[in-house]
Amino acid sequence: MGPVGVLVCVLCCIVVGAQPSERKGCGRPVIQNGRVESLYVVGRLKSIRYLCNGGYIADKKGPKSEYGTAKCTENGYDPKPRCLAPCSLSEEDMDANGIAMALHRVWLTSPIKHGDTASFRCKEGYEISDSKLLDSTCSDGVLTYPNCTKPDGCGPPPEVSHGETVEDPNKFYEHGAAVTYKCQQSYTLEGKKQISCRNGQWDDPPVCKGPCSLSEEEMEANGLRLDYPLWWRSSPVKHENIVSFSCVQRYDISDSSLLRVRCNDGVVMYPKCMKLESCGPPPEVPLGETVQGQLESYGHGSVMTYRCPQYYTLEGKQNVTCRNGTWDEPPACREPCKVTCKDLDEKNITWIWPFPIKRHVLHGEFILFHCLEGYETSKKDLLMVQCQQGRMAIPNCTEQDPHAEGTPHRSDFWQMFKPPM
Repeated sequence: MGPVGVLVCVLCCIVVGAQPSERKGCGRPVIQNGRVESLYVVGRLKSIRYLCNGGYIADKKGPKSEYGTAKCTENGYDPKPRCLAPCSLSEEDMDANGIAMALHRVWLTSPIKHGDTASFRCKEGYEISDSKLLDSTCSDGVLTYPNCTKPDGCGPPPEVSHGETVEDPNKFYEHGAAVTYKCQQSYTLEGKKQISCRNGQWDDPPVCKGPCSLSEEEMEANGLRLDYPLWWRSSPVKHENIVSFSCVQRYDISDSSLLRVRCNDGVVMYPKCMKLESCGPPPEVPLGETVQGQLESYGHGSVMTYRCPQYYTLEGKQNVTCRNGTWDEPPACREPCKVTCKDLDEKNITWIWPFPIKRHVLHGEFILFHCLEGYETSKKDLLMVQCQQGRMAIPNCTEQDPHAEGTPHRSDFWQMFKPPM
């Protein structure tokens, strides 16, 4: 056997000795609307490149390449080589869905490649719930068209009590048409003045709120009068306007803010003023009297003034008022205190302030005493005494112990009443 035969035998042994999985390759794939570069068998773990026909897109391609790639595996090519089809626009389908191309320069005959997006618009008189739905992406020859619908029109606009439309009403209104309402004189429009037809339904119409008429009988029954001229009483009060009342004489209300009420669609809630009761004679004050002469009856708000006899002190309010049948709390006349020379002699005490000495000490006044020479008291704080309703506890000074220290001099006496430092 020559050298060539030996080489062939060696190569055959190598090929035959190899494992089946290592020998197995991938055949030349058949790709619809595309072609493969290589015409030979591809080994395992090797890749092929293929190119699609015009308008078609390779399923797996590089970002800047028109070629698709697929790797040979023991299960065949991964991914399977294929060319994804473009989408064609159908004028008939677009008409059926009420749409047109968003860009007028785009020709209907131009194919839309797989993965590209076509933008549509609704034809005039047609609508769609969400404008985002007008963009559709081509997916391997399939393009889902958005659907724009033509909204329904409306019949005559709804009637409004005490109101009407500014325009003459029609029997039919297109979608989007609008009408404007107005109310009768003295009525107040509440809500949207203008409403629109929306896909067969009208917006909620406004309402016309009625004015209020004031009743003399109601005012009289509630003790009220108006804070306006007479001519104003016959004028209607528009809805939401404020009416101000006052209580008639000898009537009153607990809160004056209640006298301001609002007209509410023809209804006025009248406030209630209560009649004020009169008072009988003013209360008697022991030892006191009224400045004015007394009557059997006093109207609400009447005022009486009290006074006390000479040297008596008036305690409380001098003027009292009749309030809805009840008088204010009356004052009191407080009796003065009397200090006599006999009282001082019996207590071995003398008066030193205020000066000069007075016979009548008014209620609430203070008197400062001092024991006579040769007399003393153990409770120095009792030497200042206040008159309380005719009574004054005059301190008692007793004879001084001859063995005790002398009674303090008058100048030293005042030091006892100074506050501690």
